[in-house]
Amino acid sequence: MNKYCSPRFIKLINAVTPPDKFLSNTNSVQITKPPPQLTNGSVWDELSKAVWNKFLTNQQTKETYERKLNLWKSLYVYLKTVYPRYSLFMVGSTMSGFGSNTSDIDMCLIVKQSEMEQRSEALYHLSHVMNLFNEFGQFSQNIHVSIHPQNAMLPISDFFTNIELIHAKVPILKFKSVTDELDVDLSCNNTVGVRNTHLLYCYANYDWRVRPLVVLVKLWAQWHDINSARNTTLSSYSLALMVIHFLQTRQPAVLPVLQRTNASLFAAHIDPSHIDFHAQLVRSASSTATGAAADNQQPIGQLLVDLFNYYQHFDYRRYAISVRQGCCVPIEECRKVRTSKNEPHHWKYLCIEEPFDLTNTARSVNNPESFDKIRNVIHQTSLALNATGTLDSIFRLDLGNGWIHPHTTNR
Repeated sequence: MNKYCSPRFIKLINAVTPPDKFLSNTNSVQITKPPPQLTNGSVWDELSKAVWNKFLTNQQTKETYERKLNLWKSLYVYLKTVYPRYSLFMVGSTMSGFGSNTSDIDMCLIVKQSEMEQRSEALYHLSHVMNLFNEFGQFSQNIHVSIHPQNAMLPISDFFTNIELIHAKVPILKFKSVTDELDVDLSCNNTVGVRNTHLLYCYANYDWRVRPLVVLVKLWAQWHDINSARNTTLSSYSLALMVIHFLQTRQPAVLPVLQRTNASLFAAHIDPSHIDFHAQLVRSASSTATGAAADNQQPIGQLLVDLFNYYQHFDYRRYAISVRQGCCVPIEECRKVRTSKNEPHHWKYLCIEEPFDLTNTARSVNNPESFDKIRNVIHQTSLALNATGTLDSIFRLDLGNGWIHPHTTNR
């Protein structure tokens, strides 16, 4: 029997799949109206409005999000039809709420709940998926007709392009969906990626100021060429953790330590397939029903300035940034933690604790030149914001001589 007409395929097509749960809740993805708390008549109003407008023009749109979810569903049903024990998750900024409209897709193939040897076992499964893509065109015609019967499909050979299996310490299968023009990075058995995506999703939705700040910091880091783990600077995940940690340390705090206040939702033993992104969080009595931290009403513009001041004066030699504990942790303590992936020599220049496997997410910053570059950008950004109070100034830094006044040059 043709597997695409099999009872399993028919059942999966008609079942509620993990992507469907998100497809039914896409209206909240793209924000269109400013919150009433954006301005308060203070000196921070103009900067707050600039931060908000920058976020609005760069956030992931509903249309882009839905295209990503539909691609996830097609791949999910395909893999489940051929190999029922495989499961597929979409992770990273697309799902956490911190993605821009140009963010690529990160997906994770889950084969088993236990640890997997990446250089051999994970590579084997990703190689298998790559071979299966040769059949995907035939499958996609079936599933596309089932979901969108009015649309025609491309020829089989044209559905995916740029397929490449990266043989690295953590192998990645890279490919591009031609119909959607979406680039995908597929990892294998990265269960921590599912857990930390859920954690970041919950932080993103806890307070309205979180998403704009993280998206803005990512744009700032990309502009200054310090947002690439591959090039020994910071990953987007590390940048998000830096913003969340800062918001946890405010007095009063903007964000709680969710792994403490909602420990049962983020327990390490939970099967990734049972993680409920839409479960209600337990909030403190001081949190409002609208999702704002009632005790801290600082304008988002003021928080941006304080963020860069905080990291300008941070003691990187002694402390690591921890979202799991909501405070700074001595680096020596992090080095002593014994987990399957943690290595003492990974804790060198810039140290950010991964909330689940307790590794250093910033271990990519592995040389003094990269570290000095990041610190210099932070330093000059802090100077520019304190001197001008304008968002534009942080995208006009002269990293050799300080900030350039916004009226003296065009971006």
